[in-house]
Amino acid sequence: MSANPVVRLAQSFMQRASRLWLKLALLAAGAIALGWFLVRVIPKPSRASYPCQRAAFPLASGFVLWLSASMAGLFALSRLRRGLPRLRFVTAALSFAAIAVWSVSTVALPGTAAEPSSAAAPAAKPVPPAPKWDWQPDAINAPIGVARGIFPGRVVWTRDAAATKWAGNWKQNFDQWWTDENTDQARVDAMVSATLHHLTGASTDEEAWEAIFKYYNLKSRGMDRRGYQPGEVVAVKINLNNCEGPNKVDNKIDASPHMVLAMVRQLVNRAHVAPRDIVVYDAKRWAFPAMLTKVWSEFKDVRFVQEKTPNGSQPKNPGYGDFHGLESADWVEGVAYSADSFKDAKLIPKQIFDATYLVNFALLKAHSFPYNTMENGDNGQTAVTMTGKNHFGSIKGTPELHADINTTQKGTPHAYSPMVDLAASPNLGGKTILFMLDGLYVGRKWRSYPQHFPNPPFNNRVEPYENPDWPACLLASLDGVAIDSVGLDILYSQTKNNTDPVNNEPRILIRENADDYLHEMADPQHAPSKTAYMQNGKPIASLGVHEHWDSDATRNYSRNLDPVNGKGIELVYLPLGGSKDSPVPDPMAKKPAAVTVAHEPYSPEVLPGRGLAQHDFLYAGEWDTRKPAEQSMFIVRGGKIVWHYFIPIKSRSGGIQEFDDVSLLPNGNVIFSRMGGAGIVSPEKKLVWNYDAPPGTEVHSAQYLGKDRVLIMRNGTPAQAMIFNIATNTVEKEIPIPTTVKGTHGQFRHIRMTPAGTILVPHMSEGKVVEYSLDGKEVWSVQAASAWAAVRLKNGNTLISGDAKSYVREVNPKGETVWEFTQADAPGIKLFNIQGANRLANGNTLICNWCANGAKNLAEWPTTVQVLEVTPDKKIVWALRSWTPPTDLGTATSIQLLDEPGTPDRPGDQYR
Repeated sequence: MSANPVVRLAQSFMQRASRLWLKLALLAAGAIALGWFLVRVIPKPSRASYPCQRAAFPLASGFVLWLSASMAGLFALSRLRRGLPRLRFVTAALSFAAIAVWSVSTVALPGTAAEPSSAAAPAAKPVPPAPKWDWQPDAINAPIGVARGIFPGRVVWTRDAAATKWAGNWKQNFDQWWTDENTDQARVDAMVSATLHHLTGASTDEEAWEAIFKYYNLKSRGMDRRGYQPGEVVAVKINLNNCEGPNKVDNKIDASPHMVLAMVRQLVNRAHVAPRDIVVYDAKRWAFPAMLTKVWSEFKDVRFVQEKTPNGSQPKNPGYGDFHGLESADWVEGVAYSADSFKDAKLIPKQIFDATYLVNFALLKAHSFPYNTMENGDNGQTAVTMTGKNHFGSIKGTPELHADINTTQKGTPHAYSPMVDLAASPNLGGKTILFMLDGLYVGRKWRSYPQHFPNPPFNNRVEPYENPDWPACLLASLDGVAIDSVGLDILYSQTKNNTDPVNNEPRILIRENADDYLHEMADPQHAPSKTAYMQNGKPIASLGVHEHWDSDATRNYSRNLDPVNGKGIELVYLPLGGSKDSPVPDPMAKKPAAVTVAHEPYSPEVLPGRGLAQHDFLYAGEWDTRKPAEQSMFIVRGGKIVWHYFIPIKSRSGGIQEFDDVSLLPNGNVIFSRMGGAGIVSPEKKLVWNYDAPPGTEVHSAQYLGKDRVLIMRNGTPAQAMIFNIATNTVEKEIPIPTTVKGTHGQFRHIRMTPAGTILVPHMSEGKVVEYSLDGKEVWSVQAASAWAAVRLKNGNTLISGDAKSYVREVNPKGETVWEFTQADAPGIKLFNIQGANRLANGNTLICNWCANGAKNLAEWPTTVQVLEVTPDKKIVWALRSWTPPTDLGTATSIQLLDEPGTPDRPGDQYR
């Protein structure tokens, strides 16, 4: 302090004034905090646990204690002046009381840490900021990282609203969501099967698992074409975070026993893994009693691993009469971390250390929720619980990692994430062959009751809570980053317009920094946290691709928008069933599900021919509305689907896509039109040529002419046939085709070049077929109602098929009908819209019977015939009806036999 008396006086005055203003500010803050606390908490005491009230309470309580002490002090002072000598013992007692009151004022509310003190000069510790709870996605359609998978970045999202039936009686412990009465096992099995098919592009469950194992062994172990080998152990990591005791009976969210049984059935019956080589586990919780009973009733040798030794109250294995197959974790060191030296967090069960493969079967669930509407306990440390956090149940020292993910502790923006090390560990994430998210019943918090999802595509009711509408979905991917990215987008989409009107609180919230761990996983070598992520002395490479979809309405990722050049996620959405009364989509069924109809059957039970074994063929059908996310084409050989290729139903420009005109080329490639354009795909499912139709135009024809030439018909204004050189990807010729039809969709369908080098064009909406020269001049025409396809036969006649009148007609050059097949010639088989038709080398005619417009009830489609082969005397020698997985071919538009010599679709000589 200065030696100048004037300066000292000024400094003293300034210090006292500063302390006075500080005191006044603290008193004002305390008074405001008290008022806020009383106004909010008295009407609803449970609000005392809200973050804002926890912050206000210390100020409010301090103000009350100061006010009480001041009033008491004034009263005592007046008494002390008159009787101080007689009150020395009372003075001492009041001193002790004051100390006690001060001590009580430092005690925090439940969940709020007490503040430390200093005897010399108490220093106020800053209160951690309350969670923001207002997380929003960063840039959309901006992929980060390297996509993984047979189809890189693919995430399959399956939903069957009829799989879940629970009435929502959350307070009852005798009507739980996980009972057989409330969850449909057959529908869950079908969801898992359909998901695996579309994830891998396989036709059967067996092929799907073979593809999964071969992909993993090649990419992760360097073993080319090696599938599963007998004796190799497959671990299945599930989430049982609410199984905190041996006798779970509550309705809080855990892994579904039905989903786990469906997975075990797949591994045993389809992947051919012995039950004794399957380990289902959550190493930090107890095994779910209902799950033990359900799985062991079918597979007594499946093993379960839990944290503790079996408890006498847990169910015994019915196949053995004891706890055979229920094991406690045998901890061994198995995980290394990049930014900390943990102790017990390095330990994993030896049972998992010894496993060859791992299925990460997590929950679609948020992890934090600040309110106490239904659940008890703390808010949770982080935003979401999916495949990334699922491995917190694979290690012994889980609490050691909590500070790193807690957003009020070390989990600040762009911080180190131990989930990266868990996902990259060769003993955990490095063994993962498949990532799945169980979304039958979804939670908003680590300790949560099931939540309704009110927004599309779920559209659940939210009021009253006790209703049977639930998310009822499943997600799967071979990319662990991609699946969590999609899961986060789904969860966030359900936070919107989802407020409880009773207490004006959101029903679901996403905590801040929600996707930070995904950024770290996607690009560990350039992590935002600047962490040097290492495993086995080597930098961790990208663990997958992270991206946010474009909007909640369209749900497009970069590969949905651009299947050829997209580098991020591809989302395939598969709604199944849909009605509580609709037939179960049973993947094991050999016959179509029975349906009740109020009309004559669409086809007899026994059909002519040998079904799928009759011919080898290429097949495609348009507008299969049972599969609104995709459209498919297939190659069938020996009665089995041997090749399957599908496209998303939405094109890059947002238009609809559907396979229409398909042909197998001599080199094994397949040419196709898809309404949104045309393309050629290789047997390896690589797009080797592609044409995108401009906005306002459509392409429904694609014919290979030889010598790298392709003929397409582009509907539009103006309309024109186009000959492409696919080697140079240039248009060699444009042939204008006149039309009076303004609506693009109804103009033209399958056009064909004739051996003479002219073009046959079906004018569908104008009811005629016209033959044009290559300079656009009309050389021949014939009337033909709703003409769909026209081909020139060897005898010079023209074969025409029409969809509105259900006919196939052969006309001569004079336009006279010389042969015709109609409904009158097909007793017992309902003809709907006949689209493609071809004349075979043996003289028979092959007909595609497209039912989508005629059979309005989708449940009846499996009773319709898709393809007919008819002799010249109109005898039906083959009728194909194949609608049931794993050989569900869908609607019929185009078929090409692969075991018949010759084809009528020969191009002109100038292109040979």
